[in-house]
Amino acid sequence: MSAVLFALPVIMLFVYDKNNGVLEYLLSTGLDQLDIFEGYVKASLVLATYLIVFAIILNTVVGVLLGTSHTLLASIAILTFVIGISEVFLVSVCMIAFSSLQRTPMGANQPLGVIIGVVPMFPALILPLAFPTYAIVVDLTIAAITLLASLALLLSTGRLIRREKLLP
Repeated sequence: MSAVLFALPVIMLFVYDKNNGVLEYLLSTGLDQLDIFEGYVKASLVLATYLIVFAIILNTVVGVLLGTSHTLLASIAILTFVIGISEVFLVSVCMIAFSSLQRTPMGANQPLGVIIGVVPMFPALILPLAFPTYAIVVDLTIAAITLLASLALLLSTGRLIRREKLLP
């Protein structure tokens, strides 16, 4: 969740750029909606990656000092990265899509994008408690589904969101 919050400034920048005509300029240079969305999504993923990698390193160091199993630490590191990146990807795509579809004050529609994007995180937290022997498989499956849904949403933006929606 902290990775999602760490990537929010990119979405605020998208709304600011839209309101100030930067997206209009980018469209006039020949970029399409998908190119513009990809740039902002990549920026949010890079920001989130820094935080996630820092958290993984910190968790691993503390785990080694406490004598935690290396297999468990590796599993936690992989799940943290995969789930964190897939959640940030989905939240970023949803928030950018909602921001481009509505004319609202800066950031007013971000909670909706965050809610839609964070919903897959709850099964990833609850289902491993119900099925502890399959916890890693369940979490990786949820992360893969979230990643595929995010990618499908991103790739469909060219057809679903008209160029005019990116104008101020």
